[in-house]
Amino acid sequence: MAPKSNSSIKKLNRFTSLPVLLDLLERRKITLLDPKLWDDKNDTEVILAYKAKMKIKNLFAVCFSHGDETVHHWKTFADGTSGCLIEFDAEKLLNSIKNTPGLKHGKVTYKKLAEVEKKDIEIEISKMPFTKRWPYRCEEEYRILVESNDDITFFDIDIPLESIRKITISQRMPEPIYNTIKKYLTGLRGNPESRINRSTLYENKRWINRFNK
Repeated sequence: MAPKSNSSIKKLNRFTSLPVLLDLLERRKITLLDPKLWDDKNDTEVILAYKAKMKIKNLFAVCFSHGDETVHHWKTFADGTSGCLIEFDAEKLLNSIKNTPGLKHGKVTYKKLAEVEKKDIEIEISKMPFTKRWPYRCEEEYRILVESNDDITFFDIDIPLESIRKITISQRMPEPIYNTIKKYLTGLRGNPESRINRSTLYENKRWINRFNK
């Protein structure tokens, strides 16, 4: 069994790029990819070890954060002018995908090296895909996984656009371009009241004005 999802989780943040966002809105699907593509090879090797132990042919994943946005999230997962953040209503998203075959999801647990090296502690195989090294704890990651023995290279999951609470575009995107993108995204969602904003992470006028008084 996968780790149980926490009912206290209200949102799931997906830090990604504008092309991925456009694809999601157009097709109404989230694409899960092979963890072999991940930059963190510690993470990749754990997933490969899990697949071997469970005799699974394929495993696909998509990662979210269940905490607040940080500079780390933006720099690591949504850097540059095309970076964006999709905030999902956790309950709506997870309920919409719960009948997906081979689905597992849950919070990631962060472990120190000394913890996993202790000989008297047995590592639970089922928790391996949801275990990550301690230095990454600031990510507050939540993973959705799909296990499959089919000959495929990715896995799509249908999602309702109503599960998206808001979309935030990188502050690094020039304002005139952002205004154009915002109009286009509003059209894709089909809702003029859609919450589409530009990040204020690197320059927040309210914060700055408070110190200028």
